[in-house]
Amino acid sequence: RQVEATPSRREVAFKAFAALTAASAVRPAPALALFGLGGDPIAKYTEQTTAVIEQVKYTLDLPTDSPDKAGAIEKTRQLTNAWVAKYRRDKAITGRPSYGNVYSALNAVSGHYNNFGTKYPLPAKRKDRVLDEFKTAEIALSRGR
Repeated sequence: RQVEATPSRREVAFKAFAALTAASAVRPAPALALFGLGGDPIAKYTEQTTAVIEQVKYTLDLPTDSPDKAGAIEKTRQLTNAWVAKYRRDKAITGRPSYGNVYSALNAVSGHYNNFGTKYPLPAKRKDRVLDEFKTAEIALSRGR
């Protein structure tokens, strides 16, 4: 009759630790889409941020007496609210320089329209600051930041 050697507790613990370490080091890439839907979240952020910037610029460039002004302001509000709601809690996005610049500019524009209404135009100094923030954000977006 032959006696089989049983592994010690130390050997079992060491092998388990080695297996867990190896398993945690080899992680699959995060799934970006389900059945082809979704896509790259950073590319989507860049696309949506560029669209919001263009809409706000269009709204700010409209003359005060333009018949399209009220509709443009309403569209700007909707895009701004949707953009902020989508990206405010996303840690992968909020650390980007482009996010901070766009958020600051959108906050200034929304705050103006909420406090002064849609009839009173954005003051020149505030408009210049908003456009500078957008310019900086567009540079950061073009660099993938």
